[in-house]
This record gives sequence, C-alpha cells and structure tokens, in this order.
Amino acid sequence: MLRSVTTCLVLAFLVGAIIMIGGAAQDRSHLPLVVTAALIAGVAVIWLWRIDVLTIAEVLGYAVMFRLLLFPIPPSLSDDSYRYVWDGVVTLSGKNPYQHTPDAAELTTLQSDVVYKNLNSPSWHSVYPPVSQYIFAFGSVVHRHGWVYSHFGIKALFFLLELLAVFLIARMVCARWLVLYALNPVILIETAGQAHTESALVLLLVMTVLFARRGNGRLASVALACSGWVKLYPFVLLPLLWRRFRWNGIWPGAATAILLALPFAAPHVVGNVWNSLDLYSRYFEFNAGLYYSLKKTMLLFTGDDWSKQLGPILRYCFVACLPVIYYLDHKYRWPLARAFLVTIACYLVLSTTVHPWYLVGLLALAVILKREAWHWYWLALLSMCTYLMYIGGPYWPFVIGGWGGWVVLVCWSYGPAWLQQLLRYRAWRKWHVLQPYLPRVTDSLMVLDLGAGEGYVGERIWKSMDARVTACDVIDLNRSSIPLVLFDGRHLPWENARFDVVVLYFVLHHAADQEIVVREALRTAKGRVIVVEAVYENDISRRLMRFADIWANRLRSWGQMVGQEEALRFRTTRGWSKLFEAQGAEVLAQTTRGCFLHRQALFVLERASAGASSRRIQD
Repeated sequence: MLRSVTTCLVLAFLVGAIIMIGGAAQDRSHLPLVVTAALIAGVAVIWLWRIDVLTIAEVLGYAVMFRLLLFPIPPSLSDDSYRYVWDGVVTLSGKNPYQHTPDAAELTTLQSDVVYKNLNSPSWHSVYPPVSQYIFAFGSVVHRHGWVYSHFGIKALFFLLELLAVFLIARMVCARWLVLYALNPVILIETAGQAHTESALVLLLVMTVLFARRGNGRLASVALACSGWVKLYPFVLLPLLWRRFRWNGIWPGAATAILLALPFAAPHVVGNVWNSLDLYSRYFEFNAGLYYSLKKTMLLFTGDDWSKQLGPILRYCFVACLPVIYYLDHKYRWPLARAFLVTIACYLVLSTTVHPWYLVGLLALAVILKREAWHWYWLALLSMCTYLMYIGGPYWPFVIGGWGGWVVLVCWSYGPAWLQQLLRYRAWRKWHVLQPYLPRVTDSLMVLDLGAGEGYVGERIWKSMDARVTACDVIDLNRSSIPLVLFDGRHLPWENARFDVVVLYFVLHHAADQEIVVREALRTAKGRVIVVEAVYENDISRRLMRFADIWANRLRSWGQMVGQEEALRFRTTRGWSKLFEAQGAEVLAQTTRGCFLHRQALFVLERASAGASSRRIQD
C-alpha cells in the first residue's frame, strides 16, 4: 500500500513539473521556474527508477503524454530553430544553404523575414549536414503561411523521430531503465520542447546499435551514415562498425553517405563548412568543464587568455584519442553501445561547448548500457540550470557542480575497475622483477605468495610458470583465481620446507612483528625466500613513503586497511639486511631500484643451515 501511495505521489510531482515546464517555458523570463521544475522532475524520475513499479506500457504512455504537453513550446530556450527554418527556406528557394551566409546580398529577398532577424551568427555558413537539411526543407514546405508553421512542421518531424527512438529503446531495456531516458526532463525539453537535431540523431544511433545486435551490419552502417549527416561527429564511429562487419557490412553506409551528400555537392561546401566549424571551436564556449579548467590554469600560469588556442588543441586531442579508443574496443571486445558511448563522451569532454541537448544521444546509449548512466544523468540535470545565464542568473555554480559531480560519479562508478586494472599492471611489472630470481625446476614449482593482497602477483607466477601457487594474507583482499589462506600474523599453517619459494612483495613493512614473519617464511621454504621492500635513505623519504603507503592501501583495500597504519615500519637497505641475518637467513643476492620517492630493494634469502641443498636450484 505504501509503495502504491509513493508511486502516485512521485507521478503527481512529475506530471506537475512537466506541466509547469510547458507553461513557464513560453517566455525566457520564467527560466527560474523552468529550471526548478526540471530539477523536481529529475528527482522524481530517479525515485521512479529506484522503486521500479512502472511497466513498459506505462512508461511509454507517460513518454507520449509528456512529449505532447511540451510540443507547443516556442523556441524560447534556444534560437537554433530559426536557423533550421532559414536553411529549410533557402533550400526550398533552390539555393544551396552552404553557399551563402544569411547576410549575403544574394539572399536579400529572404532577409525581411522575421526568421532572419532572430538568427544567431548570420555571418557564418550553415554547419548542419545534409540529412538535417532534408528535414528542415521538408518541414518548411508550409513556410508561405508563416515561419511558425515551418517551426512546428520541423518540430513535428523531430517529435516523431525521437518518439520512435523511445519505442526502440524499450525493446532493448527493461521499464526501470527506460524511465531514465523516456521520462527524463532534459530529454523532454530538448526534443519535444525545443526540437533540436539530436532528436533525429538519437533515433539513428539507437537503430545502429539495434541492427548491429541483430548482426545486420549493412543496415547498421546505413543508419550510422545518416546519423553522420545529422551531426558530423558520428562519422568517427564508422571504424567501430567496420571492426565488427568489415567492408561487406560497411559499403552500404558509405554509398548512402555519398548519395545523401550529392545534392549539396559544390566546390565551396567543404571550405565554408570547415571555416564555420573552426570559428565555432575557437570562439564559442559554454558549460565545458575541461576547457574552462585549462583556460583558468593557463591564465594563472601565463597571464594570457588561451581561449583561441585551446579549442583547436582540444580538437586535435580528440583526434589523437580515436586510435586509442579503436584499439581498446578491439582488445576488450566492447559492446557497440559502449564503444559509441566512450567515443562520444571523449568528444564532449574535449569540447569547448556542451549545451544540454548535446547529451541526448549519449544519455540514450548510457541507458542502453544500464550501469553507465548516472554521471551523465547528473551532468544533464545540472546543465539545464545553465540556461539561467540567459537572464543574468547564476551560471558558474552549475558548471562547477555539474562537472565536479560528474567527476565524482565517474570515479565512483569506474574507479574500482580502473584500480584493479592498475594493480594487475603493477603485478605484471612485479613479475618481471621476480622472474630472474625464481628457480627453474622440472617439476611443478610450489610457491607461497605471502601477503598476497589481491593475489595478482601469485596469479601471474602461476600463469607464466605453471607453478602451484598459494596466496596467504592476514585479511581477504583476494580477487584472483588462486586459493587464499588467512594468516594470524604469527604462525603459518604449513609444515617445515613446504614450498620451493616464498615471495614477500611490499609486505614486511606492514607486519606487526617483522621478525616472526621472516622466521615463518624461512621455516616453510625449502628453497628461497624472495623479499622486495621499500627502503628509505633519509627521514624525508621515509615520511613520504609512509604517507603514500597509507593512502594507497586505503584506496586499494576500499577502507579495509584503515587502522593498520600503526604497524608501518620502514627500514634502510642495511636495516633489512641486518634483520634477515638476525633471523638466520643468508642473503644470496641483493639489488636496489627505483627513484628517491620510491626506492626498492630486492633480497634473495635462504636459511643458513639449508644453503648446501638449496643452491642446487639453478638460476
């Protein structure tokens, strides 16, 4: 009963917020009300996701209803719609929209229209690609009745295309996740409310993913080619599709792209569009977290404004990132939706302008991937608040809060996985340090990884040498496939000389009783004990090592090692040697490596009484 009441209340809040948006968005002076209602609706949608009570049919019903409520809104939050109508009218007049800027003398007969008076950047050539131009032209056929008819004609087309995307997404996700896209206030405002070209883009991206999932590369490539002619950047996604379907699946998309562009082909097109895009990246800036951070940093360090240089630099950085993304997609065999999301996310992070509607396609992909939605959802909601800048309201708190929260949620979502990848890489490097000192034997080598942590070093030894490896530690952090035995810190539960090799890699400085751990390692080893330890040369390096060790281990253990810092005890290289000798060990080999901040020493030990037999193990 309580759940039903909660659902009704949340839906009431959501419906009220959408109605409030529809009424208030008629005029920019009501922007604070629009932003407030959008935030309320955003929270309501999150709550609906949490309680998970709606069915697919109910979500689709609300999606249609909310879009119809917002459809009558005029272009009050953005003036892009005026450019859509202008380009459509220019095309219908028989002229190429890429040939002349709106203020050119050749278009004088059209400049008396109210649309021209509301255009942004009338001295720049259009940058909207051919498929967008077809939609503009088709929707503007009623222009003779007034620009409002053209606006709503174009808007109706975008409305239907985006609504179809909602129904396609519903075929790929459950109702719980569909809520985050279909009822998302950002999506509703920017598509049904303001009719941005992302309304068509999201449909084509979703179609590409859907066709690819069904193994139909040809239709997927056609959909992706069309999406590239809605917003240019999807063309960088083609190599991701090529990896999955090769040329046999890609050629229809390439042919489609050429055919769609032919009616607008002319010598001046590429140059005009490129110049406008270049000016756009150099001079436009809005809600771009990384760009603003770099701009502020350069201003502090150089005293100069780097606005004009940073745009092209970030653009080149994006191009440089593409081969890395393609490689990672090939190596890890990502789902196509994830590969698309990573690429588009990289594009937006490195952009100088991130309007709320730029996030529409990305939000759809994030919902399809389910677990990867939250940081984008947060950024989208806070980006809506940047509209307040148009009326002199607060801007920077929402930019900082939006991107700052995005960073926090990214770290929360992906940090653990990235950390484990880093630890696996460190284990690979540790293995290369240990390898020259591990004995070569004909029978399977028995190894004890003492203080194993996640177990990655022992796992690397097992896979590389076909050794029988046992992990042992005082707490269970094991993430490997090798068995773990817990250790009380004083007595190892094995008989004497059980293992051929015992490895302690960055372990002893954590031990409450280092002497006992060394004796136990020597007792259970019939061969070598290999120790790698951090060493210091002066008090400054010791303090730095202690600080770094405390926070690194708190992070890697996700808090499980908090409270164990009191036992930390580092030594000099000579200090470790004296400790080993005092416990009856003979140091067979010793090396040092690393820099001042992280000096490391490796020791190969044996029990002094077992030296004659153990030396028969060949290096």
